[in-house]
Amino acid sequence: ILSNYFATLKTPQRGTTTLDGGIPQYNTYQCQDGKYLSLGSLEPWFFANLCRAVGREDLIPYPWDVSRQSEIFEHLTAVFKTKSRDEWVEILRKSDTCVAPVYSLDEVEKDPHLIHREMIIEVEHLEAGKVKQPGISVKLSDTPGQIRRLAPKPYEHTEELLKELGYSVKQIEYFKKEGVVK
Repeated sequence: ILSNYFATLKTPQRGTTTLDGGIPQYNTYQCQDGKYLSLGSLEPWFFANLCRAVGREDLIPYPWDVSRQSEIFEHLTAVFKTKSRDEWVEILRKSDTCVAPVYSLDEVEKDPHLIHREMIIEVEHLEAGKVKQPGISVKLSDTPGQIRRLAPKPYEHTEELLKELGYSVKQIEYFKKEGVVK
């Protein structure tokens, strides 16, 4: 998408290109329970598996047929409203399609994959005790990352940084008195 923008200088609009919801098999859909699932069935075999799972084998030959996309959108929109998100995710995973639940933030920390990858960790905070934080996403065996401390409070390191920049204690006190820094 970015390369296409550089070539044309035209900003793509959401829902108009293949990878941002412009096609039915690569999109998000609301389910019966009001929750959403996300499809990514671009390859022909994934699209065929999707069509079988939603009872429309007749659509298998038409994954890229622009004249059939409205029909496919309409069918998927309607069929996904017949079951809950979790029911559909289970059905589609068993059918070998590219599907994922779209989580609300309160559901994220319960995802088994994120738990396994330690993507939500607890870090000790001096005042609040243990607080949850996003984990390190890149997992390197020889040099694993770690969160050593939480983000500083506003102005927590002002004096330290000003000293590193060469300001004297007297100058820093003047800055504080004048309201330049806190």
